[in-house]
Amino acid sequence: MSAPTKPLVYSAINFIVATGVYWHLVTGGWLTNRYELSDPNVVNLVLAIFEPLAVLGVMAFWIWRTAFLRRLLGILGVVQIMIGLGFVMFFFLFAATFRFKLM
Repeated sequence: MSAPTKPLVYSAINFIVATGVYWHLVTGGWLTNRYELSDPNVVNLVLAIFEPLAVLGVMAFWIWRTAFLRRLLGILGVVQIMIGLGFVMFFFLFAATFRFKLM
């Protein structure tokens, strides 16, 4: 991949994954409920904090285009890919272990 296309690809990855994650948080009801620190689903809190910061990092890169922000964009892109793979792995693990129970 050539150097000029990397920021476009990483920006697209960040926006697509951030949109998907927030869609799941909203439709799952997590963002509309009150959060407590004893909630066992603390991963949602991390995602709800990280995703806007990742999008802000992308916007900052396209405004200032510094070397630091270019490296940050690449790191955020890799983290977003890992988050997406985590969602896919969780889905397949759930699908593989799900058992229908008749009442």
